[in-house]
Amino acid sequence: MPADIASNDPLDPVIENAKRTIDDAKKTVKDAGETVKSGRDAAPEVAKRAKKVVEDQVDTARAQAAEQLETARQLAQEQLEIARELAQAQIDNARVYVREQVSERPLTSTLVAVGVGFVLGMLFAGPRR
Repeated sequence: MPADIASNDPLDPVIENAKRTIDDAKKTVKDAGETVKSGRDAAPEVAKRAKKVVEDQVDTARAQAAEQLETARQLAQEQLEIARELAQAQIDNARVYVREQVSERPLTSTLVAVGVGFVLGMLFAGPRR
């Protein structure tokens, strides 16, 4: 074959493109390998940073929970104090009412007290044989 026929071969551009594609593929594989290596090298640091972020978020959540618990405790304490004050006021009102009833109706009050004492005595004495 003459030299000028070989140089005009219609497959030459296809072969050149194929060679460039193979070279590009080899470079891509090499780059991918380097990327994987750098990813492996960076993984411990990424994991360390992720752990730190999670620990910080856990600490923040704990602090917020502690604050909310303290707020709830304070509110419960305030409600308990209000309930105590209301109960004390009701006991005071009951004392005043009982004193008034006893001073207005001493005989009736005495009979009621005796009746209540009798019933309580029977309850606490239990059955006798």
